[in-house]
Amino acid sequence: MGKLFFSKSLTYCSTCDAPLFTDLDVAVMGGGNSALEAVIDLMKVARKVYMVSLTPLTGDEIIRDKVISSPKVEIFIKYKALLIEGESTVEGIEIESLETGERKKLDVQGIMVEIGLLPNSELVLDTMEINRIGEIVIDSRCRTGVSGIYACGDVTDVPYKQVIVAAGEGAKAVLSAYDYIIKQR
Repeated sequence: MGKLFFSKSLTYCSTCDAPLFTDLDVAVMGGGNSALEAVIDLMKVARKVYMVSLTPLTGDEIIRDKVISSPKVEIFIKYKALLIEGESTVEGIEIESLETGERKKLDVQGIMVEIGLLPNSELVLDTMEINRIGEIVIDSRCRTGVSGIYACGDVTDVPYKQVIVAAGEGAKAVLSAYDYIIKQR
């Protein structure tokens, strides 16, 4: 069902897509910093923002407080999504309380999925330095702590998990690796 709406009114990036929801009602799925930051982005442009989280909000307190205090935001804690309604674009979402089973329909014209970022770094856990959230630690040239091994993209500790940032980091990693290889004589 979600694939039908992707890039029409179901999105995964508030930085990129928040302006698409100007003067509309939007649901943000998630309860961590990514979701809270998406809500803040949407508070600037959307008419109403619903935050739907499976768990209590886990993001930073200062961001949580800003979201909770906004009159534009309604928060549903311990709710799950059941159904996205609409023909060619999102027209609503049905959610259900994990505690009571109560179901609600939210009349929204968009849904933003912001469930956080978990780097896929299991392959290198015993080989490279990893920070507290599992990202590979790199320097400004994409070098890891292991000579000749480079990393780039969302799996690293580079801020701003955006495609354009990852692409730039990829180019930098390739150039750094090339430089390393040609100096190995």
